[in-house]
Amino acid sequence: MAIPIRVGQSAPRKVSVSTSRKTQDPRLWLGISFILIAMFAGQLFLSRASARVAAVTVTTTIAKGTIIQASDVAIAQVSIPVTQNLITIPSDAVGKVAATDLFVGDLVQTYSITSGVSPDTRAVSLPIRAGHLAQISRGEKVDIWMTPSLDGLALPGPARLIIPNAVIEFAPEFYDSGVDTSVTVLVAKDEVEILVQAMRDGSIDLVSIPTTADQL
Repeated sequence: MAIPIRVGQSAPRKVSVSTSRKTQDPRLWLGISFILIAMFAGQLFLSRASARVAAVTVTTTIAKGTIIQASDVAIAQVSIPVTQNLITIPSDAVGKVAATDLFVGDLVQTYSITSGVSPDTRAVSLPIRAGHLAQISRGEKVDIWMTPSLDGLALPGPARLIIPNAVIEFAPEFYDSGVDTSVTVLVAKDEVEILVQAMRDGSIDLVSIPTTADQL
């Protein structure tokens, strides 16, 4: 007579109980919730980062203190996470004064511009001898040098730097190197006397200050 042997009947019950306990463990659901929240937040961040918005960008070098003109800026579509300080309409920047040095490709921010020129700033026109004008344009910075002449009050001697980091307010777009010309620079009020006297004592030369790699 065969005797039936029952094997492992209690094992499935234990597995079932163990599985049920695992699914009821709050730590499991908490971990799943964290994962889902992280995935959602990451997707939201990526979607915002990839969104493109209109912004005003700089098309030419603009030195601090220069009045921004329409040709200095353009509208562009950019992708950045924070847009609250962006200038989005060119007319909001045109006519304003650069509060800091701006370079090609910079985005114009609300703190990059101010509504008026400093009361201590003056615009002075400088005569430049034929062939002595470097390739410069409005908004760039230059060093102003003076070479004393025999006709002035200053003693003849080597050229010397009289005003560093002056801002070009106007420069001819096209000029004949064989003809005298002039440019307009922005200088501090207390530098006007030095500049005017230098024009009477000798000849003026402008030395362009190139944009360094750190400023780009």
